[in-house]
Amino acid sequence: MRIILLSSFFLVYLSLFSVAQERSFFAIEGTVRSESGEGLPATIIVHELGKGTAADLEGNFRIDGLNPGNYHLHVTHLGYKALTKTIRITTEDLQLDLRLEESAITLQSLTIEANPFKNGPVEQSQSIEVVDREFMEKNNSGTFANALEKLPGISTINTGVGISKPVIRGMSFNRIMVNDRGIKQEGQQWGADHGLEIDPFDVDRVEVVKGPASLIYGSDGMSGVINISPAPFPREGNIQGHLINSYRTNNAMRSHSAMVEGNKNDFVFKGRVTLQDFQDYRVPADRFVYAGFELPVYDNRLKNTAGKERHFSLMTGWRKNWGKSTLTVSRFQQKAGIFTGAVGIPNSYNLRHNGDYGDIEFPRQDNTHLKVISNTTIQLKENWLELDLGYQRNERMEQSLPHIHGVGPTPEGNLALALYLNTFTANARLNYHINPKHQSIIGFQSSLMDNRFGGFEFLLPAFRSLNAGLFYFHEYRWTNNLIVNAGLRLDGARHVIQSHEQPVYDQSLNPTGETVQRNPDIDRDFFNISGATGFSWILNEHNNFKLNLGSSFRIPTPIELATNGIHHGNFRHEIGDADLKSERSYQADLNFTHSLDKLLFGISPFIAYYQDYIYLAPTGRFSTLSGASTLWEYRQNNALFAGAELKFQWAPIQGIQFSLAGEYIYNQNLDTRLPLPLTPPASVLSSIEYSLPKTLWFIANSYFYLEYRQVAAQNRVDRNERTTGGYGLLQAGLGWEIPLGSKAWKIQISGQNLLDTYYFNHLSRYRLLNLPEQGRNINFNLKIPFQLKSN
Repeated sequence: MRIILLSSFFLVYLSLFSVAQERSFFAIEGTVRSESGEGLPATIIVHELGKGTAADLEGNFRIDGLNPGNYHLHVTHLGYKALTKTIRITTEDLQLDLRLEESAITLQSLTIEANPFKNGPVEQSQSIEVVDREFMEKNNSGTFANALEKLPGISTINTGVGISKPVIRGMSFNRIMVNDRGIKQEGQQWGADHGLEIDPFDVDRVEVVKGPASLIYGSDGMSGVINISPAPFPREGNIQGHLINSYRTNNAMRSHSAMVEGNKNDFVFKGRVTLQDFQDYRVPADRFVYAGFELPVYDNRLKNTAGKERHFSLMTGWRKNWGKSTLTVSRFQQKAGIFTGAVGIPNSYNLRHNGDYGDIEFPRQDNTHLKVISNTTIQLKENWLELDLGYQRNERMEQSLPHIHGVGPTPEGNLALALYLNTFTANARLNYHINPKHQSIIGFQSSLMDNRFGGFEFLLPAFRSLNAGLFYFHEYRWTNNLIVNAGLRLDGARHVIQSHEQPVYDQSLNPTGETVQRNPDIDRDFFNISGATGFSWILNEHNNFKLNLGSSFRIPTPIELATNGIHHGNFRHEIGDADLKSERSYQADLNFTHSLDKLLFGISPFIAYYQDYIYLAPTGRFSTLSGASTLWEYRQNNALFAGAELKFQWAPIQGIQFSLAGEYIYNQNLDTRLPLPLTPPASVLSSIEYSLPKTLWFIANSYFYLEYRQVAAQNRVDRNERTTGGYGLLQAGLGWEIPLGSKAWKIQISGQNLLDTYYFNHLSRYRLLNLPEQGRNINFNLKIPFQLKSN
């Protein structure tokens, strides 16, 4: 890994030296107009440099200081479809006449950058959903993953309120890759009770790639990828920021986030601090049944589900004519209670509140995630080199009382389980422009993970894992309306896992001097070849048909190979299998989109065959370990996944928009002929939104929306897995802006589960205790922008 890092820095030095030899700068200038010829004050961004400008009221713009080479322009303006255009600067300034197509569908004004070739949304062959900061703020429910649930094909696995993980097309954990600024987020993503350590206020742009994405991103992109991208750099000479304050009634969650960013002589910086505190949350129930006993829910609050979070991030860097480079340091810290009944056996006494709903008692979890990320983009004549380097330190500690687990006091005190994961990452991509019809990407990715553990319990052994991959991806514009791509990837990995010997205690909880082996030494090597191909057929300006085919793989993780312990947050004893093989999948993903200025219709059917699919299955047996529940084990069978997503948006008149997002997932274990566990049920989200750009002189950009989500019952379950009934949830929200000088304060009010519905989420961990989901919740949000300096 040190060699990889040194080589990457050496490449950066050589590249900077080479581009420093050539200093002939040119400009892009032109006009952005509507189809009728009206000038538009659109935003124009040069993607590779994060550099841009806003056109004037007549649509005129100019961007100076560009080297000869190839660039991608992103042009956006509210009320119009986004435009992405590939341009080439040779030996003179470039003149452009850009035309935007009118659209009443809001999300069509957003560009797609997740496509590796940076071209427009119709050119790429995969299904990609993109949302911006406005969407995240409007749908913020306390966690990053929950804000994405309104996208078709996306759901979440929840543990209480503050912990959630995304699910794409029925898959989660290590089959979904979350990339933060080009670096794969490495935490304890194999556990449903481990949330994503992402500050929801520190997300400016999210792109969800659905379907096989292993070729570009690696084996964990088998089901999809969530890309978190930074916002464009602020304009030269500007220093600005905002304050966000929000309150949620259900658990008295108070959130405060402050951000400031600036650009002086192309030196850029951005800093953010976020504080969140929340109390025990309310459920629409006063009792629940566990192991045949009826137990109380005092004051309709789940005891010890309070928590607090403290996050910060700092980005600094510079932008030059040869490219850009940034360094980002962030720290996520969360302290959250675990429902008292989740560890040991719940009883009426330990479920009673102590009078303080915000008190975080035992059991609880303390999570800290430190990230240091370096992103560099360098121009090499007509080509671009991207380098991403990262270091992550993930610390997860579970605190609880030793007697609950049936073991005596130990030197670790109340530390039941600690996991310390260090990850080093180095990625490089060369975007090679061959000619206007051909372009390619050569990429290299590598990571080194080192995990250690502590505490008086055992779940996951110490291990070291090295992964490296090399890929080639090519795009060919066969005709102006048919774009074809194909690629090949080679990957290798090695897991070195240490054995663990557990002391044996007698009936008086005294050590006997004997030990029992919880897992053996494991030293495994893996090698895989994968490939993908696809095309985008632009039938005409309103219809687009896409096909993506891929053969993906996934290497078994150390948790799947070697775990043997009680996973309290999941209420089960989990056992790994040291002989697991790599998964192999064969996937087909279709997408058809019909787009008009007032209507958008899209359907995305998919099917996948998985060879040696790894999954965690209930055995129906109880664990022999003290304080444990049922026994679950990792198994491997062939499986079939199929389903579809539907998206419909219609704006019949100005200011009114109807939306519908539906999803259905079918899977089958081809060996047992039973469904796979933890499959999301079918659901449909319907909504209507009414908005006005101007209401009164002191109120602008007001809107009101009403949503209803209907979720079907899930009766297709694995053996020994519980079914769940269907339910419907009503949500609503409104917002408006108050202009104050050159800025406007933004006020948003929204409500979830407005009817206080009693229901069970099939993917929620607490449903295993027969505990319903969160009751009625009203959110209040105030955003105050400010300008410290302007050019």
